[in-house]
Amino acid sequence: MTDTQFIPNPAPQPTNYLDEQFWENCANKILSFQCCHDCETWRHIPRFMCANCGSPNWGWRESHGRGTVYTWTVCHMPMSPHFEKDFPYAVLVVDMEEGVRITAGLRELDYRELKVGLPVEVIFEPLEGGGYLPFFRPRKEA
Repeated sequence: MTDTQFIPNPAPQPTNYLDEQFWENCANKILSFQCCHDCETWRHIPRFMCANCGSPNWGWRESHGRGTVYTWTVCHMPMSPHFEKDFPYAVLVVDMEEGVRITAGLRELDYRELKVGLPVEVIFEPLEGGGYLPFFRPRKEA
């Protein structure tokens, strides 16, 4: 891990009300996912109907914020000046305890130390213009 000057990340651009709710929850430092009211199946990315039972009845539930690294990629070319502070950086796919997978950046660990199955937890970093973006760091045991 290297010390770098802080530059806020650019804000996401939600495309529909499903995305808006996810980002509104993140703005309050809450990682949440949709959950089917009929079969209790969690899902991410947000969808209008349950892929398990086809139900259109769902709501948002707060995640415990814990998971394990499923896989990752290392970006060696920043796609924006906002990401130069982290160059090169890892993008993780995390298996959440709730049974969904989410893609997010890595914090507090050099990407060369990543291992499949590494326990991680969510943290939030501020965005330009307000709100927060979820990242993952190695889990700190209580």
